[in-house]
Amino acid sequence: MPIVNIKLAKPEFSKAQKEELIADITELLHIKYNKPKQNIVIMLEDIEPYNIAFGGENVEKLRSKG
Repeated sequence: MPIVNIKLAKPEFSKAQKEELIADITELLHIKYNKPKQNIVIMLEDIEPYNIAFGGENVEKLRSKG
């Protein structure tokens, strides 16, 4: 049973985009690896941008810089 955990920096994805992402990943695993769709688990986790950093600066600050 494939379990896919994806962490996303808020607020990048809308509910509709998340549904599409789940469907696309499920379809990929089903077609490419012949996994039954009902056995594929996709977990999306929203992470606050101030809890993710690149080069010592959090995403919230980086986004505000443009």
